[in-house]
Amino acid sequence: MAIIDRMKKRFRKVKKTKEAEIVREAEEELLEDEQEIFAEKQEYVRKKIKQRELTLEDYCDQLIDSQRRLDQKKLEYEQVTAYLTDIQLIDQMTQEEKENVEAVAFKLATLNVDREELKQENRALTQLQFRFMQLHEHEVPEGISHIEEQEQYQSAITGDLQKLEEERVNLKYEERFYLEKLHNLKMITFSSLFIAVIAAGITGFLYTQYIFDILFVMLIILFLLAVAGTVIFLKYRNVNYALAYCRKQQKRAVQLLNKVKIKRVNNQATLDYLYSKYNVGSARELTLLWQQYQNILENEEKYKRSSKELTHYGNLLVKQLQKAGVHDADIWISQPEALLDSREMVEVTHSLNVRRQKLREDMEFDEDVMDLAVSGIREHLQKEPEKAVVVQQLLEPYQIRI
Repeated sequence: MAIIDRMKKRFRKVKKTKEAEIVREAEEELLEDEQEIFAEKQEYVRKKIKQRELTLEDYCDQLIDSQRRLDQKKLEYEQVTAYLTDIQLIDQMTQEEKENVEAVAFKLATLNVDREELKQENRALTQLQFRFMQLHEHEVPEGISHIEEQEQYQSAITGDLQKLEEERVNLKYEERFYLEKLHNLKMITFSSLFIAVIAAGITGFLYTQYIFDILFVMLIILFLLAVAGTVIFLKYRNVNYALAYCRKQQKRAVQLLNKVKIKRVNNQATLDYLYSKYNVGSARELTLLWQQYQNILENEEKYKRSSKELTHYGNLLVKQLQKAGVHDADIWISQPEALLDSREMVEVTHSLNVRRQKLREDMEFDEDVMDLAVSGIREHLQKEPEKAVVVQQLLEPYQIRI
């Protein structure tokens, strides 16, 4: 195990060394490119200044502006240098100090992530929706219940309408069936009479050709005709009765259908009013908005608690870093990830080095411009020495001496 631990430590050390070499090579390439650009910039400014015929006041203004910029950049340069020194001090802390700092930094990083998530959740509602919920928060639960009841009632009415419509359609088909049956019975009646007449005619014809007693035959025909007529009459009466009952049921179904339609229209008007009042399209949508509003209120409480914790751990981190001699410990409250991840710290260091190099180049450029301005002022004073007092008055407030 000890061998494995040593191998892991050696591997991490080699990895850090390689990362440092890569960063150093990148910084060197970047510095070379920036130096070339800076040299070209300086040469361009020199040419421009030489091409222009500046007055004594122009040179003084140029000197004052350059001095002001140089002073600001010097302060910023010192600040960046102090940040880099702080990073060195952090890197030189003891193992125990590092563990304590990392524990607090982890708390801060976790709190920052949680707070960002809370902010994202609080954006679920628009400002208008949140304001509406605030104004009607005592009415919304009852409103949700009321809308749900009306929606359930509307659903029940719609179901009744569908059933009544199906019943009406079925009764319509049943009416057609009975009408068709009546028509068929009429056709059977006419067919039976026609057959009876044909049979009687045939019997009469046979009697004229072959004289025999036709009374028995006629009685049979009349009997059959009477039986058929009775059956047809009974069937016709039953079908007619069924048809009348079907039409009565159909009329009743239409009346119920109209009543239910009126109920649906009235209930829909109530629902439309409730939807308009709460600016939603359903009870489900209002429930979702209400839940989001409740979550926002809960998140605001969590955010307040996390703010107190953030202040507590921020102060604790500052104290621990100050014990290690860190000059500006407050800035690490906003970037605790760099204290936890060496790659983040390398990026911060690289960014500060690039920034410091850029400041150094800008300061050299301002100094060069100041030298050119001083040379221009001296040339003017050699030609017009009587203006030395004017130059002194212009530059004295800025503590610049020629």
